[in-house]
Amino acid sequence: MPGKKQHSSKGIFDCPILSVKNLVGDIYLMRMSCPYIAQNAVPGQFINIKINNEFVPFLRKPFSVCRRSEKEGWIEILWKIVGKGTEIMSRYQRREVVNILGPLGRGYDIPPDLQIALLVGGGLGVAPLPFLCEEIRKLGKSVEVFLGASSESELSMVGAFRDLGSEVFLATEDGSLGKRGLVTEILLERLNQIPSLQGVYLYSCGPNPFLQAMMNLSEERGIVGEVAIETMMGCGFGICVGCPVRVRDGRVGEGLFKLTCIDGPVFNTTEILLDG
Repeated sequence: MPGKKQHSSKGIFDCPILSVKNLVGDIYLMRMSCPYIAQNAVPGQFINIKINNEFVPFLRKPFSVCRRSEKEGWIEILWKIVGKGTEIMSRYQRREVVNILGPLGRGYDIPPDLQIALLVGGGLGVAPLPFLCEEIRKLGKSVEVFLGASSESELSMVGAFRDLGSEVFLATEDGSLGKRGLVTEILLERLNQIPSLQGVYLYSCGPNPFLQAMMNLSEERGIVGEVAIETMMGCGFGICVGCPVRVRDGRVGEGLFKLTCIDGPVFNTTEILLDG
């Protein structure tokens, strides 16, 4: 629901795989049938997947809900092969069944006064943004998307945003696609073109150094911003306490931290302090 953070009821589901696609490089997109999560998830929330029935990998792995269809009852996740678990996932086949827990965490806020949403993804941080883009576009609001990565082989989902009617700005560090440089540079160029930043909201996801740059920019320009943190979340619902993030307000909690899995993974840029 726009303007409110949502904590949907969660469950454990056995989900048939509908498709697994290698989009580019080592990046994959998987679609699963899961009507409950498709109908109840909000942008920015995640699911925890049990990779297999073996002891390795032992823990479930978290993945943002990338897209969903309420009507058709499916959800999609995006990942890159970075280890044993994601390598196993790349070999999943249609009709196999995966066990998932979700929807989990706190999603992005879509306030009533939003006029222009700037969605900024660093690398695989693009994962939760197509879902967010679609929900904002349903409200008739303008969405501009800024994607950055080291090279063309690290950029994905560009067509998904264009299909939703959003303008997409691209940057790669090696210049293989879009403008050569950092995505923050093309974002700054665009901000300097906007006459008034009233009603402009900044949404981002990516590695911590990138998110820190987004938090700094949000503060410097006086733009309301939200960041989705990328980190491992063993249990997904606060029991293992393995995903702490420092808070700005030292009065919050005895340990002066929040948990990414239940207090996030989406945080307002004024809430937290990032390491790394």
